Amino acid sequence: MLLGAVVAVALSTASGRAAAIIEFGSGFGGAGGTVNIGANVTGSWIFIDQVTIVGAPVNNGVFDVEGAGVCGDAVGGCGLLSFDKTLNTITLIGSIPALGILAPLNLLSGDLSGGVNVLVNNGTQGSLTIAGTDTKAPSLLTAIGLAPATPFTFFGFETAVNTTGQGSPYTGISTDITNTQVPEPASLVFLSGGLMGLALRAHYRSRRR
Repeated sequence: MLLGAVVAVALSTASGRAAAIIEFGSGFGGAGGTVNIGANVTGSWIFIDQVTIVGAPVNNGVFDVEGAGVCGDAVGGCGLLSFDKTLNTITLIGSIPALGILAPLNLLSGDLSGGVNVLVNNGTQGSLTIAGTDTKAPSLLTAIGLAPATPFTFFGFETAVNTTGQGSPYTGISTDITNTQVPEPASLVFLSGGLMGLALRAHYRSRRR
């Protein structure tokens, strides 16, 4: 019972320091950019107009992403997302004025090590999931109170349509890239080591009874 109580407290303490989440999405950007599904899978200049930040030390909230994309957001444009399965790359170029990032830069740069999976490719609609690891612009992480080199993992979903029914390339219509902060290895080792020690102690005490 004691061990269970300690584990519960430890887990609740860990969850109290939950990893920060940075979620990029289409927002009010509307349809834009292209998604090619074939021998290679690529996305080019897909509109990103919004970022939602949760669990960061400071500046949590929803903010406009602006950039060179001429999109549904008439003020400031949209950031531009691109990825390439063969090259194993993903990038997002844009600015976030409300966080002091005034000039477009690489807000996100990473790989597709988690995989690129095509869910639908029927000539009218394309749908896929992508995942991997990435780094954020140091100025973005500093603005939300994180160390500039904090690593992240991401999971993305892109839905696309081709109204001509002629297949790829498709037009990107809904994008959601959710980035989760990678927990610090030292914290995980400390927590797991402490729990293991408590388990062993409880085991030996029960054997002496």
